[in-house]
Amino acid sequence: MNNQMKTDRIQYLLENYLSQNCSLDEKKELNMLINSLEDEDLKAEFRALWDNYTTEMTLSDKDSQDILKNILSEKKNQHRTLRKKTSRSVYLRTISVAASLLLLISVGIYISKGITLNGSGPVVAKAVIVSPNQATSYIRNLTLPDGTTVILHTGSTLQFPKKFSGTTREVTLKGEAYFDVKHMASKPFIIHSGDVKTTVLGTAFNIKAWPGQKNVIVSVTRGKVRVENGAKVLAVLTVNQSVDYNLRNADAKQQTVNAEETVSNWTKQDMIFNRATFESIVQVLSQRYGKDITISNSELANTQITSSFSGTEPLENILETLCVINSNTQYLIDANEVTIINKN
Repeated sequence: MNNQMKTDRIQYLLENYLSQNCSLDEKKELNMLINSLEDEDLKAEFRALWDNYTTEMTLSDKDSQDILKNILSEKKNQHRTLRKKTSRSVYLRTISVAASLLLLISVGIYISKGITLNGSGPVVAKAVIVSPNQATSYIRNLTLPDGTTVILHTGSTLQFPKKFSGTTREVTLKGEAYFDVKHMASKPFIIHSGDVKTTVLGTAFNIKAWPGQKNVIVSVTRGKVRVENGAKVLAVLTVNQSVDYNLRNADAKQQTVNAEETVSNWTKQDMIFNRATFESIVQVLSQRYGKDITISNSELANTQITSSFSGTEPLENILETLCVINSNTQYLIDANEVTIINKN
């Protein structure tokens, strides 16, 4: 692995680590890659990002900007001092700055391996801010302007307008997603996946259309879906039906499937909690649903819960279940903010 690939991989793993989406094997890989860096200053920087960015409170926007300015200022000074170093070292330094900035921005103003639960103050999980036009690094639950809900698979991109105008609602998918489309008889919902077009009025279904993949697969869990390639209709699907369209030979195979199982195979990822703390659960929910979630005190945040979800439910349903399990709690939702408090 060359230095550029190694640095990019470390950047990716660090993003996952700081957002608590790193597996044990990935943590081991991250540690190994950091230790293998030849640039000692760069190694120290990545190590500091991994080891030292913990916080007991939420950073303000101003504090976040100050951190960014300090990093930039420090790197500029280092660049002037080390100007005579090889071009490879300068390149790594530039990549290092970009990685630091991306980590701080993508993780948002909540940067932590896990909040230190000292005292009885509130615990806050901040939603990660990600552009809808960029590939997501985690499973995301999106609500589109018409009320349609989408669960977007890791590595996928969904492009959609701020407002659906005209006689259709059209989006473009690269990757995999589960759609639960808001019914509008006068305005069909259309998903473009390369040359394949999927049209619905109001239904729920899964589309798998990864770039470079030789086929596009559409599976329906509710309602009716029409799948086309240009002017040719490939299939009209109803519940528990699927079409597998081979892009190379234009062959479409329609079959009966367990569509709910197809969906849950990936949407349940990270939604099975076995004696997980309330804090760790809300961190997952905050990231998935794009909500800032506050737990009123650290004692409640440390409460352990066992539960599982399909990953396609509305956030309110999940919060309701969690508050039933922990019967001494209730939740309040105000726009993009959620507060979980003790009843007494």
